[in-house]
Amino acid sequence: MSGLNKICIFVVSAVVVALIIGIINAFCILSSRQVIREDFEHLPSDDDFGEWTANSHVPFDPNSPGNTVEWHIRRVSNVSHSGMYSVELFIDGKQDDGTIWLERKINVAANAQPRVSVSFWLYSEQESFNTIAAVVAYAGTAKPVVEEDFAVLGAANEAAGWKKYVHTVTLNTDSSGEVWVAVGISVRWETYMTYYIDDVKIEVA
Repeated sequence: MSGLNKICIFVVSAVVVALIIGIINAFCILSSRQVIREDFEHLPSDDDFGEWTANSHVPFDPNSPGNTVEWHIRRVSNVSHSGMYSVELFIDGKQDDGTIWLERKINVAANAQPRVSVSFWLYSEQESFNTIAAVVAYAGTAKPVVEEDFAVLGAANEAAGWKKYVHTVTLNTDSSGEVWVAVGISVRWETYMTYYIDDVKIEVA
């Protein structure tokens, strides 16, 4: 075999190897991408959110010793952004404190730096110049526990009707590859308040 033929074979082999490596890398990148959607249409019940769990960090009620202020998160059909259902978030905010949210865990690549984006639509019955409640969201490698864990995305009464909110962060995952995502509201005014959330979308890249 001539030297020229050997060079050609080497070049072709190198190109083939490079293409295979590129395909493998592209596959790994694509396989690490996730899109999770939740429109609350297909759930076991109005109080069972499937992969999602309702949680809170709320104060005690001075009018009911030993008990926290009243709050709930439940699926309803009276307001929706798409389909028939959304989730209703209600809290007694008269203590000028309290955060309630829906949370879920997702599995991503371990020991990586995924970019996690969570978007959702929130419904307010009225627009107000006062910040009655804050719209909050969370994405991290540990489960959210307190109000301070959350990022504030804006006021809940910025518009009457539906408004979209987005929260994006880049995380450093550990060997478990677990990421927690949460969306909710946080009290800013001493009053009862009700809002609705629908069409949650989580993107991992």
